[in-house]
Amino acid sequence: MKIELRKVYECEHCNKKMLGAGAMGYHEKWCKKNPHNQHQCFKLCKSLKREIKVLWSDGEDGEYRYEFFCLKTGIQMYSYKLEKIALYGYKKIPQTLTRMPLECKLFQEMSIDEEDKRFGS
Repeated sequence: MKIELRKVYECEHCNKKMLGAGAMGYHEKWCKKNPHNQHQCFKLCKSLKREIKVLWSDGEDGEYRYEFFCLKTGIQMYSYKLEKIALYGYKKIPQTLTRMPLECKLFQEMSIDEEDKRFGS
């Protein structure tokens, strides 16, 4: 029988466990439950408009780009996921985009009826 004692690293935000400190640091930075990554717009704001642009598609596969707009301010925005992609040089963040806010004075949550109409559940 082989027994190993190792350090186990746990995410502060979602309690995920990993054996590597570097991998855990990367995970924590981009964790969905990290407060720095929880945009208020995604908490079902009435003013958030999301468009899916098809860059190319061959049936099952394809490349898509998500565009987010605030209908109240008229600003085109991006989420923390684009920062993650840009950090490693895969894409650049256009200067015309603004990061989605973590707190917003204009935030208005959708009612359940509005949510059903918009997302068709």
